Amino acid sequence: MGKKIIFGTVCLLLVLFGFTVRGLYLMEIEDHYGDLQEIYFDSESGDIIVNNQTGKFGCISKNWKRANVITKEKDTLDLYELIYVNQKENKYEVFRSKNKLKMKDLSFEKIVKLKKDNLIATIIKN
Repeated sequence: MGKKIIFGTVCLLLVLFGFTVRGLYLMEIEDHYGDLQEIYFDSESGDIIVNNQTGKFGCISKNWKRANVITKEKDTLDLYELIYVNQKENKYEVFRSKNKLKMKDLSFEKIVKLKKDNLIATIIKN
């Protein structure tokens, strides 16, 4: 009887610990990205993100805590830096392609053409 109580208590504590860790993780993402957390959760590594107002674009590279954007110039930017210019959120789109696209071959105009030809699908747009 005593072992069952101890086992139940340990299981309950592990579940509570798991919920707490998950909540802290979600708070970390929300604190860092704010309104951009949709991009963090819905995008995948390898997706193309385009800032429609500045013409900058890059390939999303995600890890468990951050979403970075690797640009054509081989710069690594945080997602926030690509979307927000002068503290203002710019218009953006996230695209996904079934085929592997090479960053060195892409340009803003080529991405627009691929979108028109339905070779890349829009995942998120604002």
